[in-house]
Amino acid sequence: ENWTMRKTTNGKGFAGAVVITILTAGFMLLLTGAMLSEYFGGFTEPFATGVILFCAFLYLAIAVGVIVALYQRWQEIRGGEEDEAKKY
Repeated sequence: ENWTMRKTTNGKGFAGAVVITILTAGFMLLLTGAMLSEYFGGFTEPFATGVILFCAFLYLAIAVGVIVALYQRWQEIRGGEEDEAKKY
């Protein structure tokens, strides 16, 4: 018997991953920019500044995380592992 996996995606899944990554990262960057510009455009309070900066870094971490995940997925596809999740 042949236990090798057949390819079923043929690279089609990567386009969806790119679109989702762009939308997610773009939304996080817009949210961060809007939050920072609105907050620092008015009266600032020291405690609130810390909370705002923490949220901004959290949003930026999400944006970086989805970009890193997309890069890793791209590396998997280039390595011939299109159906990596189906192995388990």
